[in-house]
Amino acid sequence: VVPKDEASKERVKASLKDSIIFGSLDEEQCHEVIDAVEEKSYAPGETIINQGEEGDFFFIVDQGSAQAFLKSGDEEPVLVKSYKHGDTFGELALLYNAPRAATVKAETECVTWAMDRATFRAIVVESTQRTRQLHEQFLEDVPLLSSLTRDERCALADVLSPEYFEEGAEIIKQGDEGTKFFILESGEVEAKANGMSVMKYSRGDYFGELALLNNEPRKADCIAQTRCKLISVDRVSFKRMLGKLEGILKRNMEEYVGYVGQGLVSEGAADEIDPEIEELNDLHD
Repeated sequence: VVPKDEASKERVKASLKDSIIFGSLDEEQCHEVIDAVEEKSYAPGETIINQGEEGDFFFIVDQGSAQAFLKSGDEEPVLVKSYKHGDTFGELALLYNAPRAATVKAETECVTWAMDRATFRAIVVESTQRTRQLHEQFLEDVPLLSSLTRDERCALADVLSPEYFEEGAEIIKQGDEGTKFFILESGEVEAKANGMSVMKYSRGDYFGELALLNNEPRKADCIAQTRCKLISVDRVSFKRMLGKLEGILKRNMEEYVGYVGQGLVSEGAADEIDPEIEELNDLHD
């Protein structure tokens, strides 16, 4: 663990949000990264890594910019890429135990967060594999996905992204475009249509599928009732997986009307949602 003040931790956290490599890490893994990286600063023109050398660090750009140059034979180095806040470089040499593929120099005053080879492999590679396994185990317990094969669940686990919401936070807003499908891993969520409560969700429940199925705006607000951890699937991945699940989703939505008789949904709220179920039925028929 590399000691840091709170301001530095927030800077690392901000950089991770913009990083492709770290964007899919969950909250616990992000804390591991924040604790592990160390600050390294470079003056304009200073070399950060040299082409052909052994890789010992992975870098996240915090402030300033850097440029990568590729040299072939006796030719002059050619600029091949630029890096800004949140961009990363140096991972290939650490992942594949290969020499540095290019030289990277600071273009301006440049502050980076650096992680050594052993830590990078432990956190990025091993933690990612561990998270994937945990997601697979969780998906096995989700009733909606029980008809999927293990390979299909593994494929789904690869495209899941963890998201966290504090109590009272708005996860879905009525009227917005639907871009994600959610499965609730922990916490409680309430759905409200036109201000009326229509559904409550707990671990293993899912929501957000209606807008993706119908290509229509969100039909209800979904509000976190406690601190929640969800795993989300983007529209493209959802559509790709839909073929196997479409019949189940349709049946579940048809059964929604039955919740009125159980007192789980108010009559008024049901009147608001029923037309949507009919539209979905027409879509599938």
